[in-house]
Amino acid sequence: MEELVLKDSVARHWLATLCVCSGRCVMAASGKDESHDWNDQFTQSILEWLCVPEAEHQDFKDLPYGNSANDMLLLALRCRRTDEERKEQEQPLLTESLAIANDPERLYAGLTLACLGITESQLNVPQGEQHVSSTQKLRPFEYDARSRASAFVISEWLDMPKQFVAAYEMKVAGALERAAEAQLGDASAKALEEDKKHSWGWQKYLAAGAGVAVAGTLVGVTAGLAAPLMAAGMGAMGIGGLGFLATTGGAAMIGSLFGVAGGGLIGKRFQTRLRGLHEFYFTQLPLQTSSKTHALHATIMVPGFIDAAASVSPFTPLRDAMGVDVGDAFTLYFETKELQALQGAFAEFVNGSAKSAAMSLVLKQTVLSGMIGALAWPLAILKLGQLIDTPWAVGLERAKRAGKLLADVLVSRAHGKRPVTLIGYSIGALAIFTCVQELHKRKAYGLVETVVLLGMPANSENNDAWLKCCECVSRTVVVGYSENDWVLAFLFRAHAFCKSLAGVSGVNVEMFRDQPLLQRKLRCLDLSHIVAQHADYLDKMDEIILEVGRFL
Repeated sequence: MEELVLKDSVARHWLATLCVCSGRCVMAASGKDESHDWNDQFTQSILEWLCVPEAEHQDFKDLPYGNSANDMLLLALRCRRTDEERKEQEQPLLTESLAIANDPERLYAGLTLACLGITESQLNVPQGEQHVSSTQKLRPFEYDARSRASAFVISEWLDMPKQFVAAYEMKVAGALERAAEAQLGDASAKALEEDKKHSWGWQKYLAAGAGVAVAGTLVGVTAGLAAPLMAAGMGAMGIGGLGFLATTGGAAMIGSLFGVAGGGLIGKRFQTRLRGLHEFYFTQLPLQTSSKTHALHATIMVPGFIDAAASVSPFTPLRDAMGVDVGDAFTLYFETKELQALQGAFAEFVNGSAKSAAMSLVLKQTVLSGMIGALAWPLAILKLGQLIDTPWAVGLERAKRAGKLLADVLVSRAHGKRPVTLIGYSIGALAIFTCVQELHKRKAYGLVETVVLLGMPANSENNDAWLKCCECVSRTVVVGYSENDWVLAFLFRAHAFCKSLAGVSGVNVEMFRDQPLLQRKLRCLDLSHIVAQHADYLDKMDEIILEVGRFL
């Protein structure tokens, strides 16, 4: 480890050091070369929030990156203990860092505003005047996934509950809504409504369940993904003295933050992606409470197969789980007829193969021994496989196409200029994995905060693909698997090149042993005690959610 020394300015402002180094740890594990600009802007926003004198800014910009930044965090926490000792001895503190760190209200509200690029200079802009933002700090009302991941790192280092991050985000979002009603009034709401009609063209898709046929494919957006704040009946927002939000430009920034301005979701540029897909649409999960406040982050969930008789999203238990933070939650459906057919094929295949207890024993031994090859399976099972092979092959191909289209949606920021979490099971997880690979290809970092891949039919030994996934995801990559999932193992019997499945054996985190920050990001979740066969990812979703919740 290189020798690290805290300069006096860095020691005095140890909380700024903690925040800046946390951001640099996130940057090192999130496409380092492509994340430099974001990190410079994040650093500048933190320094302005904590009122660090401009003459000392360069000392913070010279702080180390990567593993050395992680070591610097330890030194910064030593300064915290020194401040605590001074407090016990009734000596004056070096700075206000300790007071802020020990006050969750000041810490998390201030940190959230800093991550949103909101500074004191904007708070003092008179109503009706346009604020010109510095290019050196985060753009106002653009919440980068890397910024949110940094907030969780900071919370962890300060030994604060991670729930504080979402709780104070909700307070900030609520303050924006209340201030809009109290300060901006009807005039600015009318101005924004006029701007919507002439500039953004929202009228085409803001209606509940709106759909547009493009190249023969139905693309739909329910009231929610394209316009979550419309339900609250707001045309513009403000917080405190943010007078510049009363302008059309200020209102537009608020709209884009929460996904109100989602014009990029439907357009001709999707035609090539949509070729071969008949359905691709979103529905929103109802809010947990009667509150109309929407979140500063979103969650998109992708099912891999669905029950034809179900009237609600298979992810509904996620909204009801205590302590699970999903923000504004949406379910992505694609090719629903094929997904329903796949679920029916699973049921018929499992019922047929379970008629013989001896056969079930052979199947269990086959999976546990790791033999996925075609020769390892009983002839009776191979014959039953004809029931499921065709819908499974079709589902795999459609999932990959849906994943690329989902990447288009995220790049267009239809969900808003805010972090998004992606959760999927079976081929829905494959769609997400394909989406993240596509985002990495486009160098679209800072969009996805966390991904949860449950029972995913993909090679767990493709180190390059997993590296790209971890670099593109800002916070955590969760891989849920079950060693008992013999159905998934059977479906991959023809893939001789694939000796290990992510959905059956998880992923070996040792592939990143030389990159500890990336290794920390990849988490494996053993669901063998819940999932006995592949269909359980749908049938036992409520139990699975309780396990997944601790990573969200």
